[in-house]
Amino acid sequence: MVPPAPIIPTVANQQQAASEARLVIALDYGTTYTGTSICLRSNMRREDTLDLDNVRVVTRWAKEETLKVPSRYSYSPSPKGCTQWGHDIDDNSRIMAWTKLELEQTKTRTQELGILCELFYGVALMDFSEEAIINNDIPRHLAKEAEDIVRDYLDEIAETTSEDIISSLGHHVPDRIPVDLIVTHPAKWSDSAMNSTYRAVAAAFNTSRFPKLRSISFVSEPEACAHFTLRAAQNKDRGRLKRNDCFVVVDAGGGTVDLASFQVISVDSSTEQFRLAPVGYITGDKCGATFIDKSFEDFLEQRLGKEDWKKLKKEGSRDAGAGGHTLMNDKMRQLHKQFEAIKHEFKGDSALAKTITLPTGIGTIDNEEMGIVNGTIRITADDLKQMFKASVDRTLILVAGQITQIELSKKRVRNIFLSGGFASSEYLYRRMVQFGQTRHINVERGGDCWTAVAKGAVLKGLGICSEKPQPVKGCPRHYGVKTRTHFAPYQHKLSETEMDPEGVQWATDQIRWLVQKGDVIHPGKPTQATYECHWSMKASTYSSGKGRGRDPITGYTPSTEVTRDVVFVASARDEVPARYAEIEKVVSLRCDLTEVPDHMTATYQNKQSGKYMKFWVTVTVSVSDKVRIKITSGGKELASTNLPL
Repeated sequence: MVPPAPIIPTVANQQQAASEARLVIALDYGTTYTGTSICLRSNMRREDTLDLDNVRVVTRWAKEETLKVPSRYSYSPSPKGCTQWGHDIDDNSRIMAWTKLELEQTKTRTQELGILCELFYGVALMDFSEEAIINNDIPRHLAKEAEDIVRDYLDEIAETTSEDIISSLGHHVPDRIPVDLIVTHPAKWSDSAMNSTYRAVAAAFNTSRFPKLRSISFVSEPEACAHFTLRAAQNKDRGRLKRNDCFVVVDAGGGTVDLASFQVISVDSSTEQFRLAPVGYITGDKCGATFIDKSFEDFLEQRLGKEDWKKLKKEGSRDAGAGGHTLMNDKMRQLHKQFEAIKHEFKGDSALAKTITLPTGIGTIDNEEMGIVNGTIRITADDLKQMFKASVDRTLILVAGQITQIELSKKRVRNIFLSGGFASSEYLYRRMVQFGQTRHINVERGGDCWTAVAKGAVLKGLGICSEKPQPVKGCPRHYGVKTRTHFAPYQHKLSETEMDPEGVQWATDQIRWLVQKGDVIHPGKPTQATYECHWSMKASTYSSGKGRGRDPITGYTPSTEVTRDVVFVASARDEVPARYAEIEKVVSLRCDLTEVPDHMTATYQNKQSGKYMKFWVTVTVSVSDKVRIKITSGGKELASTNLPL
């Protein structure tokens, strides 16, 4: 059963109410769990109020009714007919877990090579028989990027949310009432992760499901959490914040822990109207509850030994591997399920000792030193403290950093508010209380930790006591430049190659895509990408150029113009062309090389061809309500132009 919603005091709307009805949907896609909240706002006058109980959390997920649904997805066939996502995943399925973290990951070449080797090994083990094809037993995840998996998962979230809206509010609502979608994201979220998130969300929450969808906006998770937390703090049983009070909001989630600090600028006790101002900057790190789960796996690997660990991780000779994704088999899923209960129960008690039942065939030989007896493994309080250590310590360090920011601005922190799924950990809460006591700071934990972000995002989207987040849009085209790349026989044609003076073979007429179609464009913040390149030229050719007198490097005095072109390309296709000949839209910018600063040039001697010069430039593409292309060298602009989207 879903616990009853907490009773929260009414909060007045400080801004002019919208003249039209609208439906606000908040999506809180998390590393381990995902939730959505909705609020239908009718035509309200300015003096009307909104009760937080009007913000409704979607709870009717496939198979179970819960405040949130696991962020898990499987491409495995289901003999039982399971939907293969969230709660409803069949036994022995290959489960994609913690995929959100993959959106942010940057891999080294060694890691990429490891993934490639794993992929080749998996393909070699795959069964391409007619029976396997008929049974849909070919692992589809191997052909999926993290963004693809997130999109497929969010497609199920969007469908369930749409069905919930129709069943609870009526068929006419999504067809007739404008829909504003608010999407939450971690405090530290790279441009590439934001782009992938936006593309996945836009594909899932499309106009086929929501015909009146008019905007998609982003709000950081700690900011959304702060809006909900402050309203919860107005509860008479918990004391009220006063004018000039500063507080830190800690949104401790599954993958990330995000923090933001605020100051109460004004409070009207009669109407419960208030105004917030951010203090310092938002911080965060990857130290959420997921990393405790990973520490649990490290613990198992160390205690079980190499052979049992291999058996535990391996699903059989036909398993095709993870393909670079976090893959969780049924045995590991059952172990995590047992550990989840222990993790939530742990309070730091030194006398605690728990056992976990190991899967059949694992831990068959007793080893009391390792805590393995009769097919079980013992976990002590010290073991748990070690598993929690990195996440809890890093969280406390992040909080200390926020407090320092506030104190440097000559203010004092009065409260720390804990929220998010990880905040339900009694051990984290006790450690945070101890931390606060040493600094005379009150620490509170909301009774609605799990849904605080989703509900707060709805409030933010409604503009309650704050400005509404500005809608974003997707880039309508791919933008890039014509370039050359190192020749690869398996990829390029010999007819497309040329040899440079240094004997390097290049593939010509290639495209370097800088901005992707569907990349998110924030209002007032252009999406920008740069490309560093250089041109080579015979020094004798350059000597015939003109414009700046005797060159101090080469000793030559240019007498005529010497130029090179940068060819800018664009494509509206979903799949980007790889070659220049396939491009629809082209613009050329001409650069006068005599304008390149001296420190951005160099000379070198070629044994066969003589003296050459190199010129280094930077190509910058900025996309907002227009496209701006700029070529610079050493900070000096050589050429630029503006184009429509």
